[in-house]
Amino acid sequence: MSSHQGFNLVGYATSPMGLGEDLRSFAAMLDHLEIPFSVIDIPTDVQGQIKVTWQHLTTHDYDTSVFFMSAMECLNLARAHPKLFTQPKQKIGYFLWELPDFPSRYAPALQLVNHIWCPTRFVQKAFFDKSRQLTLSLPLPVVQHPATGRDFRAEFGVPANAFVSLFMFDMHSTLARKNPQAALRVFEQFAQTNLDAYLFLKVSRWQHLGAQALAWLPKHPRIKLITATLSPGELTDLYQSANCYLSLHRSEGFGRTLVEALQNGLHVVSTDFSGPQDYLTPDNALLVQWQRAEVGPNDYPHLTEPSWWAAPDEHSALQQLALACERAKKGPNIQGQNDGAKFLPEALAAKYRPILKTYLKVT
Repeated sequence: MSSHQGFNLVGYATSPMGLGEDLRSFAAMLDHLEIPFSVIDIPTDVQGQIKVTWQHLTTHDYDTSVFFMSAMECLNLARAHPKLFTQPKQKIGYFLWELPDFPSRYAPALQLVNHIWCPTRFVQKAFFDKSRQLTLSLPLPVVQHPATGRDFRAEFGVPANAFVSLFMFDMHSTLARKNPQAALRVFEQFAQTNLDAYLFLKVSRWQHLGAQALAWLPKHPRIKLITATLSPGELTDLYQSANCYLSLHRSEGFGRTLVEALQNGLHVVSTDFSGPQDYLTPDNALLVQWQRAEVGPNDYPHLTEPSWWAAPDEHSALQQLALACERAKKGPNIQGQNDGAKFLPEALAAKYRPILKTYLKVT
């Protein structure tokens, strides 16, 4: 492979955040394909907390760069470091967006790259409607990290036979979109008549906001809050401590934690809207009905035009949570595990290989 045949990956390589995991999982797939790559790690307030080891990592500059960030962040990066956009011959934006419409005001950000990749058809449509440039829907690889053996049930004093639901969210994602308040309301109602029901709530990147950022959380004896930064393996431990993943999001571009929940055999209760509709089906998940609702003026960053998302039906969610509890008594979500395995880097490699070869100019 000649010197230009590789990829520069630009993003949050060592930060414990979803966009960082996007880059890391893509790197894992390149490793599997034995394709060399370099990494430019964009600084964040949590940079360096994730340790990475890749066999095909190099310090070379390649002809093609892939940017793992939002289009707006890409625009800011271009202003601060223009050479990142003038040196590569080909630029790919692996961009995320989480609403049905992309704002016209930020459409110039899409022109910073030659091609756009995105994880779902929902995101693909939002970008293509504004850019009319090559926009591919390519699912992100999702690495299943080995468990470390940490027992979260034992740490919290939760009985082995209890029914445990799990939800994770990042305080850098908008609370209005992730909608943990709805998950909490549904769980509290469910817990009134199910005394063996618990909820593990994992909150990330809240520290810089101070303790008051978590003051809205209810004080319930069976809601267990996890605020510490966990390693990838410890996150697997956390998934494997639960029976159900409860996500009443208003919208998702991809929904990495939903795929991770499937991979770990959890029964998934999820709003039936947006990106996850590409992979959540009645066969592998318990889907929650919703109604269309307008996005509030302060509910989503960079929103300059009216838009909409889903308002999940909490009665529907309560019914699905009860069904998840019944299914959990019979064992893990086997169909979900099988479908989640399709996102592993080695499984997606066959889909990506011919596409990557067109950028590497390999015949």
